[in-house]
Amino acid sequence: MKEQIAARAGKMLSPSFMRPQLITWKSSRLLDASFTPDSVFARVSGISLGMFDDAVALAAKVKEQFAGLTIHLHLFPRIIPEDGVPDEVWAQVDARREALVSALESAGVKLSGNSRPRDGQFVIDVIVGELGEKLFLGAHVHGPERHPLAGALPRIALPDDAPSRAYLKMEQALIWAGLDGPKALPGKTALELGCSPGGATLALLRRGMNVVGVDTADLDPRVVAEGEKRPGSLKHLRVAAGDLFNEELPRPIHVLVSDMNIAPPIMLRTIEGVQSRVRARVLILTLKINDRRIEQQIPRFMKQIEMFAPFPVRATQLPANRAEFCVVAGEFMHRMAAH
Repeated sequence: MKEQIAARAGKMLSPSFMRPQLITWKSSRLLDASFTPDSVFARVSGISLGMFDDAVALAAKVKEQFAGLTIHLHLFPRIIPEDGVPDEVWAQVDARREALVSALESAGVKLSGNSRPRDGQFVIDVIVGELGEKLFLGAHVHGPERHPLAGALPRIALPDDAPSRAYLKMEQALIWAGLDGPKALPGKTALELGCSPGGATLALLRRGMNVVGVDTADLDPRVVAEGEKRPGSLKHLRVAAGDLFNEELPRPIHVLVSDMNIAPPIMLRTIEGVQSRVRARVLILTLKINDRRIEQQIPRFMKQIEMFAPFPVRATQLPANRAEFCVVAGEFMHRMAAH
């Protein structure tokens, strides 16, 4: 993250305060809440408004900064385990949220009643650390490239019957892409490259999609059983993704998915070839970062994707990602209305 931001901002930003999963920079010029660091490793970003001992002091600062405006409140824990925040931690966060909402309302701050922020709305980010740690306050302006949930953290866990963590990554990607609304995906068709053992396939099937999975390896029996609940909703092509041109595919393909465990240069050549054939409206891709050389080529990979993918193209490191990041390209026309 530090290298990406340095490449973009040069000497304007210099690293300042650092704790696990929280980094701040000092700026040589005044920034507003619409500023973004443009790093795939920054899930949430905004301007820092300081650290506060309690909710009352924080509310006073918010009142001073956003007097007369209706703001959206995001409160989330600083430490994020890769397999999701435990329920007991969320319970503690929710209790602190109630106290914070009370303090904000007592201070005269107008809070949005919507479950998700609207484009152009100010969002205050309150980060809860470990016991005894001060509340950290930041702010950003919500937009299509921003995650709609507090801390970019969907409150979902890996189901016991999911055959792999790809289930969690897919659910997180769909929410970030704004494709989790009840009308967004049912009845549409996904083409998934490298589908075995079927974690992402299972998530897509449970979203009501029809899935064409491509992999020479087997799907987990639980995924096959899920497909049998809606006959015809799951088709497994036992071929390598590079040999897909010899296979008959349904039309249209709405979503092209890939979490293939191969180097990004090879993966992107394969994806480009498949996309030239199927013209999917949405791409959800996981790119592996196997070494520092690959990490430094991320800007080039993004430009390459923009050459063949539908617009817009966005990238982030999802909470469940490890040495990898997620790219979502394109959108459905009713994406925002599906909520």
